[in-house]
Amino acid sequence: MDPLVFFIVLASLYGVLYFFDRFFKSCMHYPYDAFLKNTGLSINFMSLHWHTSAFNRSLLRWGSAGNSCTRRVMITSFNVGVLVTFSLLPIGLILLIATIFSSGEQDSSSSVSSPVGVPVQLEILLPGVNLPLEEIGYYITTLVLCLVVHEMGHALAAVMEDVPVTGFGIKFIFCLPLAYTELSHDHLNSLRWFRKLRVLCAGIWHNFVFAGVCYLLISTVGITMSPLYAYNQHVVVTELTRKSPLRGERGLQVDNQITQVNGCPVNSEESWVTCLQNSLKLKPGYCVSADFVQLNDESSAISHHSIDGQLQCCDELNPNVSCFEVVEDANGDVPVELPQHVCLNVRRTLEEVTEHCSSGVCNEGFCLRPLIRNITAIMTFKRQNFRGEKLPPVIYVGHPWDVTRTVEVSAFVPRYSLLKAAWPDAWLLLLKYNVVFSIGLALINAIPCFGFDGAHITSTVIHSFLVGRVDQHAKRDIISLIITSVGSLLFALALLKVAWLSFLRPLL
Repeated sequence: MDPLVFFIVLASLYGVLYFFDRFFKSCMHYPYDAFLKNTGLSINFMSLHWHTSAFNRSLLRWGSAGNSCTRRVMITSFNVGVLVTFSLLPIGLILLIATIFSSGEQDSSSSVSSPVGVPVQLEILLPGVNLPLEEIGYYITTLVLCLVVHEMGHALAAVMEDVPVTGFGIKFIFCLPLAYTELSHDHLNSLRWFRKLRVLCAGIWHNFVFAGVCYLLISTVGITMSPLYAYNQHVVVTELTRKSPLRGERGLQVDNQITQVNGCPVNSEESWVTCLQNSLKLKPGYCVSADFVQLNDESSAISHHSIDGQLQCCDELNPNVSCFEVVEDANGDVPVELPQHVCLNVRRTLEEVTEHCSSGVCNEGFCLRPLIRNITAIMTFKRQNFRGEKLPPVIYVGHPWDVTRTVEVSAFVPRYSLLKAAWPDAWLLLLKYNVVFSIGLALINAIPCFGFDGAHITSTVIHSFLVGRVDQHAKRDIISLIITSVGSLLFALALLKVAWLSFLRPLL
């Protein structure tokens, strides 16, 4: 779905829900109020709130099920979660400080291409700003999954510590989801400090574990998808933009499997990009028979230089022909039966090619290299269909960037005609989003900041370890407030810095 259409439809749905909510509350107050109470729904302007206690008994059964060995494993897991949470705290603070005091001149493209020496910084991920707006569905789905996993961690740990779970809730503010777990604060505060930390750190730990599981699925995607897809053998065309120069009857088609580009084998998305780049850098030659050259040579009577200095031996008004140079072999010999430069039809010549050459040596025929501009390359795409039958090659003269920009490919080649190559790509993209968002959510929650788990963790640590030195409870509250305020200030400054660099400064 187009992103603009998505936002319009979402806003319209909110408007309809809000209108009927006001209408039923005024005309059918008691039945509608009973409906809202039974379902846990609450509708406000551009927001939707759902609260339930339906999962309380299920959580209680999960927490009490199993033998003592299972319980020990879960307790050990939550103990590890406490250690991981405290190890994430300095990492999160270092990232905040690095983000605040960095120069901000490093752009995103250079940070991706040269990771060595580039400082790691925080970044606000916003659809339409630094994330493709077309991926808004992945964005919302990932946020919901990460939040649910986070809150389930708190709930499971609370059940293990005999803390009653009174309910769960999810709130959507337009398209931003928020989740929470309701616990009995009296029971939680009555726990000893380490048992309380297990509950408070469980959400961060579950996000960390969830990121690890998603990363494991990404690393083994070729194995898990192997019954349905062949991975990294060839690439398959999944989409051609409307303005792609390779569209048409003689061009690439969706579901075409590309095996070679100018003789360069294509077996992955990385090799696809490499082969396209090499087509511009290497300028390969083509082995063509002397008989074909003599029969199809359209050379002008007088060779001349065009305006840009490129040697021409063809009619410049004819876009179908190009000047070819006969390449000397390793011994410096030039075939006497051919002139130094010949003018040939590009498509007919490439269809006649027996092999590619680089040093002027051909097993059959002679090596010809096209004389074209440095920003132009001749690309021959060898392809096959779903059944492995070879299709006529596609020939394109232009810049490789036109291909990478307008042709989407996938390394997942379906084994069955009913499958689509875009499906595992969507699954892989969702897993990558979950890894990034889960780690980010874990780091942010470890920081002592108002509204996050770090504030409650800081308060628990302060009240547990400073009891002997600071007797008054109010003074310990003040110490906890100061630490949390400093963390909140650092977080706010980092957000302002990133917001300024990401989308506010470019608008000015």
